[in-house]
Amino acid sequence: MLAPNQHAGKIRYGTEIFPGPVSAFNRLFFHHGLEVRGIPFELDFKRYHQIEFEKRLIWVVARWIKSNAPIGYSCHYWYRDLNFNERVAADGLWFVDHRVRSLGIGFTLKLIGHDELRKHGVVKTSDTVRNTFRHIKLMRDLGFEVAGYKWGKTLLD
Repeated sequence: MLAPNQHAGKIRYGTEIFPGPVSAFNRLFFHHGLEVRGIPFELDFKRYHQIEFEKRLIWVVARWIKSNAPIGYSCHYWYRDLNFNERVAADGLWFVDHRVRSLGIGFTLKLIGHDELRKHGVVKTSDTVRNTFRHIKLMRDLGFEVAGYKWGKTLLD
């Protein structure tokens, strides 16, 4: 379990509606894209909102209580497995502002998202993290286990 830190009473967590193309999340989205692929995200907001309309998307946000500014987020969505009769999920976007990392914010965001997934009957979730993500202990503390390898192949010349 996380130990309280000096920011514990200053951060609010909760589920929210997925933001639009222009929002208080733009700065975080920009930095998240740079961190993951070296370029800004080009999020498909229309598709995110469609999945949300289908009630299959969970958007969890951490905000400073005083300013209401977002400092982190975690996104989860579920679907019916095509090979087994069960509801499974994928953890998608997950980011915490660099200035407040190592305070347990990302950990808390994921736990809230996983609790919400359980409430919707999801039996399993997965997350794909880049090779440079070196937080094996964090993923294990969240309950994840290595479930194989994901291979990628670029098809464009």
